[in-house]
Amino acid sequence: MSQPVIHLQQTTRHYQMGATTVYALRQLDLTIQEGEFIVLLGPSGSGKTTTLNLIGGLDQPSSGQILFRGTNIAAYSPSQLTLYRRQQIGFIFQFFNLVPTLTAAENIEFALKLDKQNKRNAPAKALELLKLVGLDQRATHFPAELSGGEQQRVAIARALANQPALLLCDEPTGNLDIETGQQVLQTLRDFNQKQRTTVILVTHNTAIAPMADRIIRLRDGQIDHIETNPNPSAVADLAW
Repeated sequence: MSQPVIHLQQTTRHYQMGATTVYALRQLDLTIQEGEFIVLLGPSGSGKTTTLNLIGGLDQPSSGQILFRGTNIAAYSPSQLTLYRRQQIGFIFQFFNLVPTLTAAENIEFALKLDKQNKRNAPAKALELLKLVGLDQRATHFPAELSGGEQQRVAIARALANQPALLLCDEPTGNLDIETGQQVLQTLRDFNQKQRTTVILVTHNTAIAPMADRIIRLRDGQIDHIETNPNPSAVADLAW
């Protein structure tokens, strides 16, 4: 039986805008199991990206706890959060955020070298990861020489460089056409199923939801409802 990897307990995030308090999340309770593929679905301003940023240690809650395998990361120091992000989290964004002056392989090597244990084998590991996403023949190409879908797959390989426990994806297909977006989603699903990497994907695109193990719909910083999907759809069958 899978174990919780993330548990948000009464998690609130608010901001002060003058005399006004703006709530991005309101006492959110959410548990995510090891190996799940989760889609966080909701309109703009529903709290999707805030939830992702809190789980990823990019932001801290105003109140409540964020438990990673039982440890409250909301109590971490800045240096502990940096280590948490480096060792446990892989980030994938709508805009690929590749270093334009580095080749595809070098972008991945850069991420690997942040961990001292991976420095020596970084070139070989980078090629291995590119092969996993079907881009080993493009290793020496710069981002500008790659298509949007290829750049996103390089970004996925980079996010997986240090074998993270969680892969956090913020609108990863939002800048891609339908066919390319399906290829990227298939890559994510393959890693989830074969490597048992927990994937949390934020989107406003309801067409993506059927591929998830669970769909968590957010509205106004709270969970609207949760749908469990016992038979997730194949990516090729998604009705875009």
